[in-house]
Amino acid sequence: MSLLEELSKDRRVVLYAVFVVLAIISIGFFGLKFGLDLEGGSYLQLQLQGAEAQIDVSPENILEVQFNASSVERHGQSYVITVPGTVKSTLADDLGYIGAKIAEGGNSTKITIMAAPETIVINYLKKNLDADVKLNVEVAPARYEIRTNVTRESLDALLAPVGGKVPPGEDAFVMGVSRETVDETKTVLDSKLNRLGLQDIKVRVVDNKYILIDLAGMDVAAAQEVVGKPGKFEIRIQTDNNQSMHVLYGDAVESVEIPDPSNSGWGVPFVLSEEGARVFQKAAIDSGATKKPKDHLISMYLDKDEIFSAPLAPELASSLEKAPSRSMQATVGGGDAGSAKAKELYIHLREGALPVNVEVVGSGQVSAALGKQFKLQMVIAGFIALLAVAGMIYYRYREKRIVLPMVTTSFFEVVMMLGVWALAGWQLDLASLAGIIMVIGTGVDQLVIITDELMKGGEAVASSAQRSIKERAADAAEKAEVGKAVATTSKVYLARLSRAFIIILGAAATTCVAMLPLLVMGFGALTGFALIIILGVILGTFIARPAYGRIIGHILAES
Repeated sequence: MSLLEELSKDRRVVLYAVFVVLAIISIGFFGLKFGLDLEGGSYLQLQLQGAEAQIDVSPENILEVQFNASSVERHGQSYVITVPGTVKSTLADDLGYIGAKIAEGGNSTKITIMAAPETIVINYLKKNLDADVKLNVEVAPARYEIRTNVTRESLDALLAPVGGKVPPGEDAFVMGVSRETVDETKTVLDSKLNRLGLQDIKVRVVDNKYILIDLAGMDVAAAQEVVGKPGKFEIRIQTDNNQSMHVLYGDAVESVEIPDPSNSGWGVPFVLSEEGARVFQKAAIDSGATKKPKDHLISMYLDKDEIFSAPLAPELASSLEKAPSRSMQATVGGGDAGSAKAKELYIHLREGALPVNVEVVGSGQVSAALGKQFKLQMVIAGFIALLAVAGMIYYRYREKRIVLPMVTTSFFEVVMMLGVWALAGWQLDLASLAGIIMVIGTGVDQLVIITDELMKGGEAVASSAQRSIKERAADAAEKAEVGKAVATTSKVYLARLSRAFIIILGAAATTCVAMLPLLVMGFGALTGFALIIILGVILGTFIARPAYGRIIGHILAES
């Protein structure tokens, strides 16, 4: 039986061949994507601006200042505010207290609001800082996350008119934002870049303070504009025959509140300008949406992509018949799915604007010509590495029949790695290519261990590097007391192969563990370096090495 026929019946060799073929198909179908280093383009380093602070302040004092009130009384979950004279009917809504009740009488007006003390603090901070503020209850005591550039001193100055302050202590004021806010910012960037057709974009987070973005094929000025420019937001109302008409653009949305759950599910409250509210009321009446809400859906679009569609709530439809409504809420459902949709809609309602202020602390550019040169140089370096490996193998064994399987195995290991890389859609950069070259070197070391174990039974070798493969195979056979090269089915062969794989598995585990910190930290290009090495070690150890052990065993048996 010929060597090829024997190998075709070995399941390890067949598995190896199948993986190689699938990798080649993957590369051909999906193609390799190159990062900034090899494609050219620009990079941005963004620092997230914000802080988390404990606030020591009386809600009653805040309400007294906000409403210019003569008195504020708390009754359970509500506050009753007495204001001299008459007030504007939308005063409470303008200050963020939706659903307040106003009762005029004599020389004063009583305003009743339903609000938690934390909500009052949030409203005060939002109005005065013109930024999003949320309560972070994941730390104890709870801290208010302020999504803009603020210092302890400036916050104390802001709270002074209402008798408030930031308590002393390092934990009472922490620069930076929560992990949730960082993830939300990354989601906005991913969504924004993907909508623009920029699929091969790397957006990485470092230490919850920085976001690194690689934009292959784009110059720095264009990259900064893309990151900072909001999308085009539009509200439309369905008319007849599945047609819709334009109602408002994003500039009519004055503010968007952070999503909150309610009895009807998760919703995103937002406030329209006075002019926007009048336009929306007229469009709702003219289209018939106030009479038959289910036949006239309200749709929202961002950059022409539909992000929300639902009928008017019955109570809102009824109120629009009488007067404009500035305060509205887009309800998306309950549970975890509703929470996720609400957060996504919140981002879109902000026209894709980042949820937290960012500062560009670093930027740079790699020209396309330079990237092309780097790509060529790395390909040349890879071939030189394979040639150097072939030379060292030939020098050690003096036998072409060993050189070819080793070099071929190393080459196809690279093909398998690139196949997985293409399938996953990851980018190749200089660091990942350097990792491939490193995998070639460590892989050949392990192939040498397998070959030596099969040829010498694991015994030490002195000057036998100058001897031919046939002489060493004969020695191995003599030591095994079989009078010929050890067959690949014999116990001696399997024992020697097991010894080799004990060493290989130990080395593979050590390499993977050593790379894990770089992989978990996710710091820049080092992630790709660590990932390609771990991937190469896994593919080599469990696919390529077992196949090579069978192939070289058959070759030695026939020598």
